[in-house]
Amino acid sequence: MIEFPAVLDDLMMAQQPILKRTKDIFGYELLFRGKDSLNANISDGEAATSQVLVNLCIGLTKLESQLRKPFFINMTTELMLSDAFFPIDPDTVYIEILENQQLTPEFFVALKKWRSAGYRFALDDYQFDAAYETLLPWVSIVKIDVLATHPEKYAGKIAELKARGLILLAEKVEDSKMFELCKTLGFDLFQGYFLQRPEIIKGKRIDSATHGAIELVNALQNKDISIEAITSLVGKNPKLSYQLLRILNSPVCGVPKTVVSIKEAVVFLGLLQLKKWALLITLTSSSNQPQALLKVLLTRGRCCQLIAESKQSELADSAFMVGLMSGIDAVFNVEKSVVLEQIALDKGSRAAIMTQSGELGGYLIQALSCEEQSWDSIKSLSQADRTTLNRAFLDAMLWSDEVVRSIN
Repeated sequence: MIEFPAVLDDLMMAQQPILKRTKDIFGYELLFRGKDSLNANISDGEAATSQVLVNLCIGLTKLESQLRKPFFINMTTELMLSDAFFPIDPDTVYIEILENQQLTPEFFVALKKWRSAGYRFALDDYQFDAAYETLLPWVSIVKIDVLATHPEKYAGKIAELKARGLILLAEKVEDSKMFELCKTLGFDLFQGYFLQRPEIIKGKRIDSATHGAIELVNALQNKDISIEAITSLVGKNPKLSYQLLRILNSPVCGVPKTVVSIKEAVVFLGLLQLKKWALLITLTSSSNQPQALLKVLLTRGRCCQLIAESKQSELADSAFMVGLMSGIDAVFNVEKSVVLEQIALDKGSRAAIMTQSGELGGYLIQALSCEEQSWDSIKSLSQADRTTLNRAFLDAMLWSDEVVRSIN
């Protein structure tokens, strides 16, 4: 068994706290980190921002309590103008706009759209350039780099910003003298090495198979696409299925909900949010899903579903999800209980996977007995149940073969 701390060893991101005047935590800025833990080394800002968001909402970390604080993240022009925005609860995030942002009419249209959806903005690295005053009515927080823009020199303009009701954040606070000066001038929030250097956050990356996410994005372009069709697409990809359940359980997405089937998860999240999520996944997908394991999980899930349908059970959709998720620990190489704690499975489905209990557990036991060629277990079934199981397993293998061929 893989212990929880041992598997959380992927480099996810860095975080730097943003403190109040009392030095209590207000929130965190999340910083991209690639292979270099000390520096950002960003060659593609859009992909870097997307990777931070994906790591935050889908990766396994021990940040659950910290993520209930607001977090700050840089948003590139491309992401602002696209539909590829993550289904994150607006109350948990401040979107940082760089002062070198090109203030085009299209940008202000996007800004208005996100503001109307409840998102809050911070103007980063403000240097009192008059050309950017048009941004001030749209932001809640103004960040001033006090190394590059010494606050004493701009005391009058700082007072004007305060008079407008804006929250002022001093960044690059390097020593106690600067901290006290900024407090005297009226700054509300503080960030810098004097307070705390960025802390490296490690966890377990949950990558997605690129093809599945792209296929989902393409399908969602059709406004008449049915919930059933989308459920089928998601259900064919264990990683996408897991990610959808992880989204529903993430504290930063604002939609904690347990579900009994992939269809219910799709319905609850909604096609628009699902599209935004899938678009981001396509920007960050890097790993290929092992096809042998994919086929095993698809066969297992479909077999459970067909057995349930033969019994005319109302839990057929749940049976598919139980079969699919029962091997998700092998996909991510993380102990099963750890992975399942992170997603929005109902108690019955979770118990079926962990202890093979209940009606759903019974279907999983049958599917596994056929998969593992456990003849003693199969012989213990009635003749009718053996016939049903054999037919279900064969049909499931044919179906999974077809699915795997379709993604090659």
